[in-house]
Amino acid sequence: MRIIIFAAASLVLFVGPLAAGEPDTSRSYGNTPEELRPYHKFVQQPYKQFFLEPLTFTGPGRQQPEPQVDTVKIGVLAPLERSHESYIGQPMLQGIQLAIEEANAQGGYQGKPFALVVHNDTGLWGASANEIARFTYQDSAWAVIGTVDGANTHIAIRVALKTEIPIMNVADTDPTLVETRIPWIFRNIADDRQMAYTIAYYALKEKGYQQVAILRANNRYGRFGVGEFRAGAVRLGRPAPIEINYETNYAQVNPQFAAQIERLRKVQPDAVVLWADAEAGAELVKRIREAGLKMPILACDRVVNPRFLQVAGPAAEGVIATYPYNPEAESPALRRFAAEYQRRTGEEPGVYAAHAYDGTWMVIQAIRQAGLNHYRIRDALAEIRRYEGVTGLIEMDDAYSDRGPVTLATVRQGRFAFGLPEVKVRF
Repeated sequence: MRIIIFAAASLVLFVGPLAAGEPDTSRSYGNTPEELRPYHKFVQQPYKQFFLEPLTFTGPGRQQPEPQVDTVKIGVLAPLERSHESYIGQPMLQGIQLAIEEANAQGGYQGKPFALVVHNDTGLWGASANEIARFTYQDSAWAVIGTVDGANTHIAIRVALKTEIPIMNVADTDPTLVETRIPWIFRNIADDRQMAYTIAYYALKEKGYQQVAILRANNRYGRFGVGEFRAGAVRLGRPAPIEINYETNYAQVNPQFAAQIERLRKVQPDAVVLWADAEAGAELVKRIREAGLKMPILACDRVVNPRFLQVAGPAAEGVIATYPYNPEAESPALRRFAAEYQRRTGEEPGVYAAHAYDGTWMVIQAIRQAGLNHYRIRDALAEIRRYEGVTGLIEMDDAYSDRGPVTLATVRQGRFAFGLPEVKVRF
């Protein structure tokens, strides 16, 4: 008799033990440590693990001749207005524009300038599908950079599968994005899986907290963002005592977060994991401290934003956040980028501006190598397994998602200090 167990959360299929001569599939997807692997206590060796072989596109199209064009168009899909994620979309666009201007100063593509076609991601269900179709058939773009919202991006890449256009994602940290096995999607930013693992190891193993509550946005970002922390806490023997949601339109329905604070007060956890947007996260932190609750707060990367510090004020002191890269690293390329970005915008570049800049250059490099052909551009992007950008070393796995280690940052005297706390394990 064979026993089949499906672990849907991590998409791992276990079918009995390996027979003699079968390949060793013990390699880890997403840098998942052994003790966080589903069913690791019961099955030593999985029969099959997904995402450990490079995705390929086996269809036709590479033989198509290169067309004559005046400009080489690249699409941008980002929440730029009428969205609670505009604070992400605007810096993202500015990073992309900077990369395009630098590329054109170098001669563009064979003397032809790169040009951006920018569409707003409204956040309406299904709207991103229409935009991807427009990029492909109306705008004649050769690749698309975007977007942020997890649900919209999932829809966008399904249309890209049909229209066959490469997408470089620089801002959606949904762990499941690249697990769709769509060979047209690439992501150059660490996802919430890596950030959740890092927080779990720090909170539950290094600090030894027994009860860590979860407080998150009631949307896909919050739900999938904390998923690996929730599962990891269970596998480490310390499940979260409570998971509390808040509505993204909290200002209209619950501006004081009274229900959320009361639940935290009843549970009195050792620490709180917070997955929220910058401004909402700041309001929550402020209300938690005003209620006299002093437990440590471990947050997602979106709170590493000037707006969070401005709104939270002194309450932000001591908040620890995970972050996809170290913006204070000793890197000449990073310093040049930061100086030019600040000269143009008057602001320091954040994580999404920096990854958008790197992602754009990865697309430009692929176009210059492959020529004007969607299929060969896709292949060229798939060949980029290690890329040294302003965000550091980008290490693409077999699902074409960055697996470079993340970092932590702590609010000290009103600013984020990166690399603190110094942790034993980063994912």
